Amino acid sequence: MSGYPLPRWLILILPLGLIVAALAGLALTQKTVTLADGGQTTTLTTSAATVGEAVTASGLAPEDLLQPPAETPIQSGMTITLIRALPVEIVDGDDVITIRTHQKKIAAILVEAGRTLSPDDAVYADGERLALDVLTNPGPVPHAILIQRAVPVTIVDGQNTVSLHTAARTVGEALHDSGLTLFPADTVTPTLASPIAPNMTVTITRSQPVAIEVDGMILTARTSRATVAEALAEAGVAVVGLDYTLPSLTDPLPADGSPIRVVRVLEQFLTEESPLPYDTQFQAAPDLEIDNSKLIQAGANGATASRIRLRYEDGLEVSRTPEDQWIAAAPQPRIVGYGTQIILRAMDTPTGPVEYWRAIRMYAASYSASRAGTPRTAPNYGRTRSGKLLTIGMVAVDPRLIPLGTRLYIPGYGFATAEDTGGGVKGAMIDLGYDDWNYVSWHNDVTVYVLAPAPPADQIRWVLP
Repeated sequence: MSGYPLPRWLILILPLGLIVAALAGLALTQKTVTLADGGQTTTLTTSAATVGEAVTASGLAPEDLLQPPAETPIQSGMTITLIRALPVEIVDGDDVITIRTHQKKIAAILVEAGRTLSPDDAVYADGERLALDVLTNPGPVPHAILIQRAVPVTIVDGQNTVSLHTAARTVGEALHDSGLTLFPADTVTPTLASPIAPNMTVTITRSQPVAIEVDGMILTARTSRATVAEALAEAGVAVVGLDYTLPSLTDPLPADGSPIRVVRVLEQFLTEESPLPYDTQFQAAPDLEIDNSKLIQAGANGATASRIRLRYEDGLEVSRTPEDQWIAAAPQPRIVGYGTQIILRAMDTPTGPVEYWRAIRMYAASYSASRAGTPRTAPNYGRTRSGKLLTIGMVAVDPRLIPLGTRLYIPGYGFATAEDTGGGVKGAMIDLGYDDWNYVSWHNDVTVYVLAPAPPADQIRWVLP
């Protein structure tokens, strides 16, 4: 064929044939397989020679497994299963690592990660603490595993000291694991939420029971506070205003366990009125005869007002204290007019008529020197207040009523002069004097006439007592 050019039609056909041949060869090498990757199933068309080459595009990790194995030749229609290793983060103190594993038991995962446990250590899977005896049980693979290593901790509980190794993460968990019971009012130092540290000392200050008597009830509580005020505040009992406590707020809690008493105090004010008596005033009445009177003005009581502080303790009144007082209404005095008109009158006596300007009704008794109660040996025996020796015609009077030296006439006794006074002679009483030998006993009412002339007006007692 050399020397002869190819026909034009043949030149056009040759490239097309080559393409068809290539496609035929490619079709002979393509295989269709099914890939099961976890919960997803995918159909793949591949020209790969082995299972490993076929699934490389799916992102294989070194720990992932293939069934059949990666070196198995590809056959059309086969199913390839991709078993992926799951990532698990492991925190062991300051050491944080991530492994990929096919293990279903946490104990096996920890062995695979090169971790060993002591009996006091704790394991948390996704935040949940697991008992060591369940670590060998198969189950879901957690995303994170925390290994809490046990450390020595000392617990001081009053007089008791306990040393333990604990894998608790907080003080509260450690106390719970140790079996100690806490009351809400107990004080723990450091706090329950504090993280556990090696060689930590945890101190428990125990609360004590306390009873509170308040508002008609007795409340029981526990407190670790030292004073009454602190215990009440912790129990939510408010002491306000004038309220007080027994013992007082600053006192320590009762050592004998007796209740703290909260006394509720209420104060109110009350206004009270009391009558204010009127007084009697005397006023001269020149148109009225002496020893007569007339009512010029009737009296009227006034009133005083008082503001009283009432104090109640636990609802019972305990005191009333006057705060201030004032006159709410002034009293109206009673005014009595007394006569100042002197009229001389005459009367007959055994010795003849006499003039008098006043007549007074009095109770008369009699006495003599030996009957006056003064010993005969006394220097003033038988002597009157005026210094004279007592004899008939001398009388004892109340000088507020009849001044000494006043001349009198007493019917049945005769003329007399006021010369003496006596301890028992008060007001409208008169003692008629006698000698011992002529003594006459008097015990009756008489009219005593005060003889003229009348004394000056400024010496007259217009209103007799």
